[in-house]
Amino acid sequence: MKIALFYYDGFAEFEIVLVGLLFHHEHDIISIALENREYRSEECQRFCVDKVVTDVDVDSIDLLVIPGGNSSPLVGNQELKRFIEKLVSRNRKVGGICGGSGLLAGLGMLEGKRCTGGASGVKPGDDEYKYYSGAMLSDEYVVVDGNIITAQGQAYAEFAVELACQMGVVKDKEEYDECLRWCKNIR
Repeated sequence: MKIALFYYDGFAEFEIVLVGLLFHHEHDIISIALENREYRSEECQRFCVDKVVTDVDVDSIDLLVIPGGNSSPLVGNQELKRFIEKLVSRNRKVGGICGGSGLLAGLGMLEGKRCTGGASGVKPGDDEYKYYSGAMLSDEYVVVDGNIITAQGQAYAEFAVELACQMGVVKDKEEYDECLRWCKNIR
């Protein structure tokens, strides 16, 4: 299986680092972006991409992961919207955390879906609240609605473990709990 991590300027690396850790043994992980250039994360790390979105065969991707950060400059990007729509139409998994969920909402991907997002939920008055007008917002840390998984930024460990569940890496409740304790360094 192939996991694609989506990079953009200012993405929150910490929100997806556990995803990479949980999947690196059993899955092929690639980084994708809109342009073939260096991206700087919120933590000021520099990242190179493996492929640009236009060069990615959507049938080769099993899971797209969109980290948080200030994703609002990407909301109007039709190329990204078409790419995600193709993934969703082919029943591929798409995960967005914090601003990644906001990006999915802003692109219309959460219309009529149960979801969550933001650092600790999406509330009226938040800059991205307007993007969620057609969605059914939840206060849960992580929400799965069909093939779309959304999470609050504070739930990056839960998000990673839920994605591992969705992709069959974590197989049952006992493994889920054990994996979550490990991610949170709880003994």
